[in-house]
Amino acid sequence: MNKIASAAVATVLAGIMAIPAPASAATISFGMGQQQRYVSSQCLSHPNWRGCDDWRRNHNRWGSNDYRNWYRWNRPYLGNFAAGLFGFAVGAALASSVNRDNSGFDEHVAACEDRYRSYNAETDMFYGYDGRYHRCNL
Repeated sequence: MNKIASAAVATVLAGIMAIPAPASAATISFGMGQQQRYVSSQCLSHPNWRGCDDWRRNHNRWGSNDYRNWYRWNRPYLGNFAAGLFGFAVGAALASSVNRDNSGFDEHVAACEDRYRSYNAETDMFYGYDGRYHRCNL
């Protein structure tokens, strides 16, 4: 049952990753006046962004390539890529857990149950003659 649940979660995560990126991830295209206003407001909000120092000094001479580079350096939507990468990693981890073979642990539990009558498979511990619980190291 646990493997089925893990497979279902991995399938749901893979389906979510197939959803296209939101409209905010689209390429930004403004006219020159709009570009200047946008870059000006963003550089006021984020003065340490790459290219803002050059824009403050030379914004009168900036052309299309300068604005394109500024947008490339300061994309506000890199979080979508990071979220997708994180989701892929979680999905891969869940998918690998579905394929994991538990026969080694099952053999360990069987050996501990044969050796100790008080063995608890959930905690992997047994009750010793000294009155304390110990981990089974077989």
